[in-house]
Amino acid sequence: MRTRMASFSKLAVAGVLILGGARAATAQQVVKLGEGETLTISGFINGSLFNDRGSFAGGFGNGQNVAWAAAPAIQPGVNQGIVDGDVRNTRLNFTFNAPPVLGNWAPRATLEGDFFGAFTSAPPFGDEQPQIRLRHAFVDFSNGRTTLRIGQFWAPFFNTDIPVSLAHIPFPVGLGSGGVVGWRFPGVFLYHDLTPTNPLKLQLQVAALKGSGPAASARDTANAIGNGEASGLPQVETRINVARKFSSVTWSGYVAYHLDWKDLNGTNVPGSNITDWGVETGHSIAAGSFTLHGNFYYGKGLGTQFANINQFQPQIRGWGAWAQAGYDFTSHWSLWADYGMDQPDYARFTRETTLTLARQLSHTGSAMLRFRAGRYAAGLEYFRNVMRWNTGITSADQYALSALYTL
Repeated sequence: MRTRMASFSKLAVAGVLILGGARAATAQQVVKLGEGETLTISGFINGSLFNDRGSFAGGFGNGQNVAWAAAPAIQPGVNQGIVDGDVRNTRLNFTFNAPPVLGNWAPRATLEGDFFGAFTSAPPFGDEQPQIRLRHAFVDFSNGRTTLRIGQFWAPFFNTDIPVSLAHIPFPVGLGSGGVVGWRFPGVFLYHDLTPTNPLKLQLQVAALKGSGPAASARDTANAIGNGEASGLPQVETRINVARKFSSVTWSGYVAYHLDWKDLNGTNVPGSNITDWGVETGHSIAAGSFTLHGNFYYGKGLGTQFANINQFQPQIRGWGAWAQAGYDFTSHWSLWADYGMDQPDYARFTRETTLTLARQLSHTGSAMLRFRAGRYAAGLEYFRNVMRWNTGITSADQYALSALYTL
């Protein structure tokens, strides 16, 4: 697995560490344990100082996890700027590898966390004490070409090739607001390299994941049961990864399909499940110093995958897309620019439900000037979102200075 699966690390997220678009080379530290087992320690330390003009509150928050401009009613008005800092992107990964135990089949286990747990308390001191959050925890059994994974990991629907950023890594630019979709779930995953040695590389992924959705009642809220879990059925996804290297161009891409069921009445109440679904494709082209990559999705009821501007009504249909271009001027300096949008079909939603969708259209853009030297990287970034609410149009901007050190 360490050799063949590595060729698909950007496509399948099957490697030890994915830097969420930071694209910094990892300097993984390997510790030898007993009985031939090794521990690989990797991760990064990341910090940002930022100035928000306008408010991103009401979404994921302000700072390294900004997504969309807050509603008109909670925008700050004349006193619109805040200056703050954030270190919650910081991440640690521990991967344990054991020698083969059944023919060529060997076990592996990974534990990864960052610091996007809740703050210990409110300002003035609690916001400088973020808490650790579990991201991934899974066990692999692999013969190098086929890997069975059980635990929590990225769903195949997740955009593994995401916009490059130093300020927005676990919450990528455009997540929930600009076409970047997908999430991690506990489940059973199967990866199989269809053409492991050919110039055209193909990999198949299939997964059965825990259901997901908001709780339908106070009873289910108390028991932490969402309407996806209440359906009694898993989410099901499949994906094909493709990669090909030409003489001067490298291309990779994928197509993915998602299917899930939700019981809108919750547990202990009669009712039938509804079906939600999604299709997605993403591509990346690297030619010399130039990189162009992007993604497109369309589907129904995909709020739990951060689609439809992260709204959970299962009747919503919509699409989203993003693209980013980057150019390396030298071995140290590069420039990146990104644009994405999320477009729920709010008119159809109103016709079918007589309800009004709160977040109706989102545009997200960013630009970054990056300096990189070895394990160190620093960047100046600009982030902007324009949101159409049912109560009006709002916008918010962020200017950030970030630094990253890869462990």
